[in-house]
Amino acid sequence: MAHYDDAGELNRKVTFQRFIGEGDIVGDYQYLDDSNWEDVVTLWASVRTISSRQFMAAGQDQNEVTHDIKIRWRSWDYNVVCMRAVMLGKKYRLLSPPLDLQGVKQYQLIKAAEVWR
Repeated sequence: MAHYDDAGELNRKVTFQRFIGEGDIVGDYQYLDDSNWEDVVTLWASVRTISSRQFMAAGQDQNEVTHDIKIRWRSWDYNVVCMRAVMLGKKYRLLSPPLDLQGVKQYQLIKAAEVWR
């Protein structure tokens, strides 16, 4: 896990949204249908690309790029893993609950994957 000390790294506005629609037949969220999402909060964040991979799903080649999103520590009123983040027109599926970096309630780290569908 990366070590963060400088709040000046928080140089991107990221909007976190919660899902308010219904899943499809298999319960998958409809990430591209923006009418199913509502804004919860917009925060300053640091977003770092961690890895990328290509895989086969539903008979099609898929790409996934994972990111670390670092924010100031906050208490969440929603299940963060059922949310998404939007930054500069790109959508990110949240992969983890917020991790308290260094255990001192100063910063949180959220793993996310860019949505390519």
